[in-house]
Parts: sequence; C-alpha cells; structure tokens
Amino acid sequence: MEIDTTTRLMIAGATFAFFAILEAIYPHRAAYTEKSRRWGANLGLFVVDILAVGIPLGTVAFGLIVLAESQTWGLMHMIDLPFWVKAVVGFICLDALLYFQHRLSHKVPLLWRLHRVHHADTEMDVTTANRVHPLESVWLTFLRLSLCVAIGIPLIVLIFYQIALNIVSIFNHANIRFAAPVERVVNKLLVTPAMHETHHSAHAHDLDTNFAFVFSFWDRWFGTYKEQAVKQEGEVVLGIDQFREKHEVSVFKLLTMPFRR
Repeated sequence: MEIDTTTRLMIAGATFAFFAILEAIYPHRAAYTEKSRRWGANLGLFVVDILAVGIPLGTVAFGLIVLAESQTWGLMHMIDLPFWVKAVVGFICLDALLYFQHRLSHKVPLLWRLHRVHHADTEMDVTTANRVHPLESVWLTFLRLSLCVAIGIPLIVLIFYQIALNIVSIFNHANIRFAAPVERVVNKLLVTPAMHETHHSAHAHDLDTNFAFVFSFWDRWFGTYKEQAVKQEGEVVLGIDQFREKHEVSVFKLLTMPFRR
C-alpha cells in the first residue's frame, strides 16, 4: 500500500514539475497575485489534505476494496468477465461518478461551501489542481469507495484512474494553451485548460458548465458544455468575488473558508 501511495505521489510530482516548467516558459495569462503566496497556500492545503485524509482514509478505503475483491462483493465480481472489461467499465464509471458529483457540489449549498475553496483561486495554474479542502476529499473518497464496492471495480483500476486523474487535473489547470487546431482535436476527448478555464470563470453563466474531469464528452452528452467563457475587458475573470482579498490567500483561510459567509 505504501508503494502505491509513493508511486502515485511521484507520478503526480513529475507531472506537476513538467507543466510548471511549461507554463513558466509559455504562460497563457500574466500573474496578478504574488506567486510565492498563492503557491504556499495551495500546496500547503495539499499537504494537509494528503496527511489528514489522503494517506489514512485512502489506506482504509483500499483495504476495504481488497476485502470486497476477496469476498467477491460487487456486481462485476459476481459475473465472469474478462479483466479488460472490468477495467474499461470501472474507469468510465469512476469518471462518470466524478462528473455527477461535481454537478452536485455546485447545487447543494453544503457541498458548495467545501468546493468553493477550489473555485476561489483568482488565478489558474498547476497548484490550483491541488487546492481541495480535506472535507471534500472525505466526501469524494466515500463516493469512490461505495462505487468500487457496489459494482466490483478492481483496486488496480481505481489506482490507475487516480493516477490518470492526477495527470489530467494538473494538465487542465495549467496556465497554458494549445493552438486552436490542436485544441479542437484534444478537446473532443479530454478536458483541456481552455475548457476548464470556462468552468472557473467568476461569471454565473460559466460556473455551471464544463464539469467533466478527464473525458470531455460527459458535458456534451448531458448539455453542460460551453465553448467560451464570458470575458470582461478582453479576459476571463476567475475566482469568487467575496474571496478576492489578499488576506484570503493562506492555508488557514482556505481551511476555514467553508465555515465563513
């Protein structure tokens, strides 16, 4: 289990470094906030999330999935299916779950209080992907565990999905852009930085669009896709208006944000 956690963190770290270098060389947007302050807050929250939730709760969740496999709990464990079928079905179901969970997080006030910590970032770069409140991670872990046990998703498939999700999440939050022809091709399958920027827009008409995480087709299939965000003075304004002040950029403020008006 420790090897699995270490490996995933190493892959995430390498992905983070790659896109951090890329956005430093070819940035799409100029930085407005002091970079060291933002990065310190976002990465500090990530460390708290990993230590408080990711490692301990993830270990328990993985153990329960292993138990479910050994006891043949879950739909796919009860049916004699090839592993590749379980892998494809499991991966797609995990991504669909995240799409619908994301939509729910924007509709249910209590869940939005947790999720707005992520949206309150006034800029988007590789650190924004890690800006998740620990209590939201608890909720996400419970949902994934429930799905894996209910339909019998093998542990290795969950691990592979989480690795893919980490890579794509860092990528689609990065401060980079594709050339228009490349964007049109990649965007047909994967969520790109341009597509996800629309979701992070401060404009109300943009916020409830582009909920997908890995595969972009969920938004097209369920009518939540939007190609371009509303621009103000030629650019997309990011974040949440009530949390724009400089003093909001700290680990403590991010941890307490769900409990404040």
